Amino acid sequence: MKLSTLINPELIFPDLTENSKKALLSSLIDNLCLTDSSLKSSTINQLILKREELCSTALDNYVAVPHARIPGISKTYACIGICQKGVDFGSIDELKTKIFILILHPENAGNFHLEILRSVATIFGQKDIVEEVLSKNNKDQIFQIIKSNEQQ
Repeated sequence: MKLSTLINPELIFPDLTENSKKALLSSLIDNLCLTDSSLKSSTINQLILKREELCSTALDNYVAVPHARIPGISKTYACIGICQKGVDFGSIDELKTKIFILILHPENAGNFHLEILRSVATIFGQKDIVEEVLSKNNKDQIFQIIKSNEQQ
């Protein structure tokens, strides 16, 4: 599963400004919920924060992939948020996280999310791609960078 099949430019939020992990996640979730009225922000917030308490979803290279299984949804949702100043997210390289790929899975999705995480790791594990994404503020340009760097 390619990340570009789950997102579109309207699901990329390149101008987040929150200062804390909790505030940034809340803002990203609220932005996603505005695109689909069936999504319940309070439930998603609670489950994402619970998942983060288990173990941070921050990787290295300025990237985090907050994700959780959400009861009552029938498909996988994803969006991308960018916070240029970065947020302390507990990354393994101790750098502030700047790119947040939020993924919501149905409860019965099995291990489907692993395919998506592999796609994310393939793209955002490359420093040059991360730098290119961070250099853009245009949703369409960011989407094209992602799409053009996915493996066939």
